[in-house]
Amino acid sequence: MAAVIPLSIASAVLPDGDQLELIGGGEKTTRLLRWHDGRAVKCREFESGGRRFTPATIGEILPSEIILATGISDYKSPEDLFKSIGLVFQSTCGLERNNAERATCFAFATHFAEFRDPAPRAIVNWIDAWEALQFLELLAPFCRHAIRTTRFEPADCWNLPAGCSPTFLICDPRPSSALLKFLDATQHSGFAVTQAGRVVTRPFSAVVLTSGHELDDRIPATFLRINATPQTRPSLVDAKALQKIARDFQPQLLAYRLKNRSRVAGATFDADRFRGGTRALASVLGSCFPNSVELQNRVVKLLEPQDEERRLDHARCESAVVLEALLIACHEGRASMHVGEIAELANGILDLRGDGYHLEARKVGNILSSFSLGQRRDSRGYGFLLSTECKQRIHELARSLDVPFFRGQIKKCDICKKLSPNAPRVHI
Repeated sequence: MAAVIPLSIASAVLPDGDQLELIGGGEKTTRLLRWHDGRAVKCREFESGGRRFTPATIGEILPSEIILATGISDYKSPEDLFKSIGLVFQSTCGLERNNAERATCFAFATHFAEFRDPAPRAIVNWIDAWEALQFLELLAPFCRHAIRTTRFEPADCWNLPAGCSPTFLICDPRPSSALLKFLDATQHSGFAVTQAGRVVTRPFSAVVLTSGHELDDRIPATFLRINATPQTRPSLVDAKALQKIARDFQPQLLAYRLKNRSRVAGATFDADRFRGGTRALASVLGSCFPNSVELQNRVVKLLEPQDEERRLDHARCESAVVLEALLIACHEGRASMHVGEIAELANGILDLRGDGYHLEARKVGNILSSFSLGQRRDSRGYGFLLSTECKQRIHELARSLDVPFFRGQIKKCDICKKLSPNAPRVHI
């Protein structure tokens, strides 16, 4: 008879639907919790299907700083649990309500990171470093398998036990572009990242402190943005207070995960009022509350400012400015345009807004090439006819980037009227 090889795990779902979760056993020891038919039983190991599951050990394959629940405890309702966590952020860190609730959404999402795509990522802005650290310390007791680190290395994702989906709380006030790119790339479960001879595919959650806005244009729209600047005087939180918060809330959040795992994994929440990365982020956060329309609606409300910022960024990008110039030409009834004329119109728009830069004709030509408008060369240079098909294409592209002139700021032409608000968007 073949020997049963033990498998050290942090979490597992068995063929019969039972769930195994790693829990703390006191004094840095660990045990397994088996969830079966709505009941939880603690065990030192568990055998199923010819396999023996054992709890991953702290200090060997798990960092000693990891935060684990010691069991499960009930909660009144998803709404009550959500409100309770948000109030802790407000009362302890002095966060404004919306930012406190964004942090709460992120904490919930970390408990389902392996089921949703993209995996949770957050960027935290701040004014005072100490207050930001207080926030990061307070966030840890609410996140799944939280690990605090001053510097993040991709190697931190390797050699973790099966089922471990940690939350890395990264205290790095000046995160590099390389770090942000790595966190962005590893959001998506269908893609692997190779580095130093290793392949990283394991889902994990991560939140990064960043002190300024110089990296704003490099932060993906799928990253939740949280402002940790307090609105009221924050409390002084010591290790004992944080441990008590973890003892109170980790068992409730683990119970929430066990009860809702399959529902969250199969949820199809879609905030289609948003676009691109913000829409994906809303789906991840909203799907964590499959039985609460109230909390799903709250997620949408919380993300509206972030979506509006994305729209404004798109509207002010170089492509949007060129499209705005093309819309002017379309609405003026011009029959054709050349690159130089479009550059002149675009720079006039930039002057009016005081954006502080101009677009060279060569740059405008490169942007126009990406629009596939059928450019051709004549004695005046590169240009194209503003045919009905070309105008249609310009309007569709302008709508996809939320160009200001296309958002009700000029009298609608026949093409504008035909593009309904729910029409499919064209992406550049």
